[in-house]
Amino acid sequence: MGFLTTRLSLIKTYAVERARYGLPESAGPTSQEVIFVLDGVGGFQFVPLVVRKAFRMDGVNIGTIVVRWQFGLIGEIWTDLMWRSRNERQAAKLADRIQSFRTANPDVTIHVVAYSGGCGVALWACERLQPEVGVETLLLVCPAVSPTFNLAPALQNVRRCYALVSRKDSIILGVGTSIFGTTDRRFSSSAGRLGFRRPTGLSREDEACYDRLRQIEWSPDLRRLGNLGGHAGWASVAFLREHLVSLLCGQPRLKSDKLPSAAGPGIKPGESGLTVDCTHADG
Repeated sequence: MGFLTTRLSLIKTYAVERARYGLPESAGPTSQEVIFVLDGVGGFQFVPLVVRKAFRMDGVNIGTIVVRWQFGLIGEIWTDLMWRSRNERQAAKLADRIQSFRTANPDVTIHVVAYSGGCGVALWACERLQPEVGVETLLLVCPAVSPTFNLAPALQNVRRCYALVSRKDSIILGVGTSIFGTTDRRFSSSAGRLGFRRPTGLSREDEACYDRLRQIEWSPDLRRLGNLGGHAGWASVAFLREHLVSLLCGQPRLKSDKLPSAAGPGIKPGESGLTVDCTHADG
């Protein structure tokens, strides 16, 4: 019942927002901060809309750019999930786009926020970036990739990464990806449900990259923000209003953990080049 309630609430928010504000590719000022936002499979673009609504409600001046990586008509979820070679091509296009944006805007802070199936595309894109591009934050929201996906090639090109995971996401990221596969084509529960695990045989350099990752697990106290732990819970506007900016600032208000066996010092909370005032998340 909670799964259905959360979905219906998200659909209502989506319909109202889209009717009132549309879905332009770019919104908000991009002179200081910009987020490249990737929705999940199906091309509905729920997450870019709710992120923009959360920012607008709190007066947060961060630009957002919608990355439409999905295939064909809205609702073609299986194609988006299963067509890995196309998704990797879309990731290469995104990497070129971020690279070009950095060249044109050398002083702007860049973040990448990806949801569910979009996380695979975001990770493959970050793998292809030059380190000097300087992605500040990579936020993986209920990632529909396998738990042992090798994050190191992507993490070496970002300052920090957060993964939002929930054991309660058992329908989409449990049964769903066990039957139909993850975006990296493994048939198991996804990292968005079980959390990431370090692959075996990593080099010392790759092990050090994992220090840039923090995992945040769903907890029952998030119910007050409309996040019931299901697949759509992390997209609650109330949750985003309270926590998104603090995550982008590198100052999460939620308990975050490094993966075990970390090698070397990680990025400390608060070490951020962000110019936005983190107190906006209080709203």
